[in-house]
Amino acid sequence: MIETGMEALRAAQIDALATDAVYRRGADERSVKAVLGRTVFRSQNDYGAWVRTESRDFIVTAEQLDIEPQAGDEIVYQGDVYEVLAPNGEPVWRWSDPQQTALRIHTKNTGGS
Repeated sequence: MIETGMEALRAAQIDALATDAVYRRGADERSVKAVLGRTVFRSQNDYGAWVRTESRDFIVTAEQLDIEPQAGDEIVYQGDVYEVLAPNGEPVWRWSDPQQTALRIHTKNTGGS
């Protein structure tokens, strides 16, 4: 019952909040509907100071993106290119929900397309 509710909630979220983007890996491109998010990573540098890094996240359903995101892939959104990456050896993506219906992909804006 919870799983069915989560699927309905995810579908409603995509319908109401998602925006068009393009996921690129080399010459392979696919259009996706993504909900925008952010993640704040914190770590200490070599001098003991805390460093805060914020990523632009794109949340897409697993059925839209039938490949596992990899560092170096790109997402094109509103004319800007976002490289798939995460700081400090963190994974570049994670599941966005316990039912594993959507991926949260961490990126950094690298400029125009």
